[in-house]
Amino acid sequence: MISARIIIRSLPLVAALWSVWIACARAGEGSRPSGEMEASPVFAVRTLYAPGHFGNSYEVLGDNEMREILQEARFWGFNRYADWFDMEDCSDPFSGKREYQLGHALWERKKAHFLAGQKLGLACDLVITPNHVYVNQCRADWLATTNEKIFGQLVCPSIPEARAVILRNYENLFADLAASGVRLSALVAAPYDFGGCACEKCRPWILTFAQLSREIYEIGRKYYPKLRMEMIGWWWQPEEHELFATWCEEHHPGWVEQMFLHIPYGQTDVASVPLPEGCARSAFVHIGYADQATPRDVYGHLGPVIAPARLEKTVHDLARHGCPGVMAYSEGVFDDVNKAILAGLASGRYSSTDEVLREYAVRYLGASNENAAEWVAWLKLWGRPFEVDAAAAEKSLEKMLPPCGTGNWRAIQWWYKCELLKYHHEVMREREWTAERIAAAEHFFAVQEELQRKVWGLGPLRHIFARRFTPLPWYGSWAEFRKKRASAISDQQ
Repeated sequence: MISARIIIRSLPLVAALWSVWIACARAGEGSRPSGEMEASPVFAVRTLYAPGHFGNSYEVLGDNEMREILQEARFWGFNRYADWFDMEDCSDPFSGKREYQLGHALWERKKAHFLAGQKLGLACDLVITPNHVYVNQCRADWLATTNEKIFGQLVCPSIPEARAVILRNYENLFADLAASGVRLSALVAAPYDFGGCACEKCRPWILTFAQLSREIYEIGRKYYPKLRMEMIGWWWQPEEHELFATWCEEHHPGWVEQMFLHIPYGQTDVASVPLPEGCARSAFVHIGYADQATPRDVYGHLGPVIAPARLEKTVHDLARHGCPGVMAYSEGVFDDVNKAILAGLASGRYSSTDEVLREYAVRYLGASNENAAEWVAWLKLWGRPFEVDAAAAEKSLEKMLPPCGTGNWRAIQWWYKCELLKYHHEVMREREWTAERIAAAEHFFAVQEELQRKVWGLGPLRHIFARRFTPLPWYGSWAEFRKKRASAISDQQ
């Protein structure tokens, strides 16, 4: 009843949006800026890292849908595309058994996406966390020692049999990529977040990781002789950078060509940590959250995100730092505006966020020359989403849309953003779970479900997208209230 009520109340706007979307499904109706790729790039390397996993957009998008996403990424200025074969919940697709399971389907999808990217002119990079293995390889006597930043389907690479399985896995992946016509440009390794081992034999982990990555790289070079080696600095500590740089210079000078250094939440520059000789200091830029680090609007739990101030400052700070490259860490289509901002500025095609957003509004949202500035101002408000008057923003959105609606899902998702924030504020106004507060929470989750299923087309959500990991400050209280209510009902049965 709640979901139906929302649909009925919102039907006129949503119907208009969807009817025109069907008629104008092809993206890119807007204009290109003059001299499209003539400006000198601010950063030579502009990678879109779009891992398909956890039920996110990239895991569920079909071949044509993903091709459109990559085509638009190329339009805004990305020149490289990276993906990671997250083996979580997957059995080994190269086991030779007569079966076609999740691992097979996901691996086939990644190959198709790589091929689409390279056809569009994007260089293709494979991201790895080296000791992450398939679920049917997680033998109890091989398991890695975990801690707060080491987790997932991990085996200890200091166990010879487990290490042999790790290397065989990558032999299979490289061989199949090459046989499928995928031309890999770089291997990009990360030590943590579904990677690592804290056992005594693996300490210090960063050096065990370095040696294991080198062995995997040598396998890759059999199939891709010009393969480059790069690293992602997600969660590295300064002392690990020093150990790694020293090890590289002693054993494999010139091996690692680029390090995409971690930028913590709320910051806009990379740290000045030691790097191996000849290794470029680039940046791993999280585009999945808004301007604010606290409170945090992240991973699409509250609809689409935009970081107009943060990303513009990030580009300027990194340029001053002399960084030659950026890797945009993306977890779905909800960060579509941020893709445009980062790539547009990093490529030098646009000089400001305002310029990017104006082009974005014309290209996708039906903006005209008369109201493009209004669209820019409206979108920028959502950089600090918890400060927006959501009801007023929704009224403004309805006025700005052209009479026939808009061209695609990119505007529809912002209507849902307004709805989500309206119900969020209603919940936040109360402290006890009154009937009114319960109704507001239920409306919130009904709207969220519509956005995820009817606009983004998502399936079962795992890991960072699961409701239990929501950034909502009231969710813990809501979950506890529902648990107590369910317990009371059970006692009465």
